[in-house]
Amino acid sequence: MKKAKIIFLGLIAMIGLSACSSKTATKPSSTEATKISEKSSSSTKATTSSTQASTEDTSSSYLTLMIEAAQSQIPMLKAQIGDSIADIAIEEGPDNTVIYNYTLAQASDIAIDAEAMKPTLVKAMKPTLESLKGFVPDVKLEVNYLNPDGTNIASFTITQDDTAQVTE
Repeated sequence: MKKAKIIFLGLIAMIGLSACSSKTATKPSSTEATKISEKSSSSTKATTSSTQASTEDTSSSYLTLMIEAAQSQIPMLKAQIGDSIADIAIEEGPDNTVIYNYTLAQASDIAIDAEAMKPTLVKAMKPTLESLKGFVPDVKLEVNYLNPDGTNIASFTITQDDTAQVTE
């Protein structure tokens, strides 16, 4: 029963992130790319580096906005989950990672086989990651379940490679 609760909580994480990922955003225009092709070889290299940095900044901006949108959904998630979760935190981690931390209201001493549960979570999270990768190509999700004292019960990292292996 408690394993079912953990899976349910993972699915709630998916709902929260997919709710904010359904928002549309405009991508930068291709005008800068056209200008780059008109410049000399040495200038092109410098401009390309600048454009890559700008693209990374844009991806980071999109990720930050999506995380802020997901954070706005936390009260709704808590209401849906009920008293089993004391706290939910959604934050940006390194390397375009969205981190979900679920802190349980009561300590759990049940050993969870994270590797056995991961395929189910990956399949559930695939639509969310697919929609996010249009804005942040290398986005990853990390889902952590914590006891009230902060000790880790289970952790999952879901990447684009994980979702690519899922068959419908």
